[in-house]
Amino acid sequence: MASYDTLDNITLSDSKTTYELKKGDFAFEPASANNIICSINGKVQSGNFSVSGSTITFTDVSFSSSDKMDYILHIRTSK
Repeated sequence: MASYDTLDNITLSDSKTTYELKKGDFAFEPASANNIICSINGKVQSGNFSVSGSTITFTDVSFSSSDKMDYILHIRTSK
């Protein structure tokens, strides 16, 4: 069974490509970008973002303030 964290939704903006990842209003550092699943306007995003620390940066995409982040999940790794 997969285990995941539901992160705070991001409010997208037409003037930004970099956003802070948060869980419960606190900075959240994922294991890697490969552990993040997010959906914008009903489409799962893949290969168009990177993660450094608690910052996610979207590339090759532009947003408007009417775009909506449906969800952002962090898939936990098991050891």
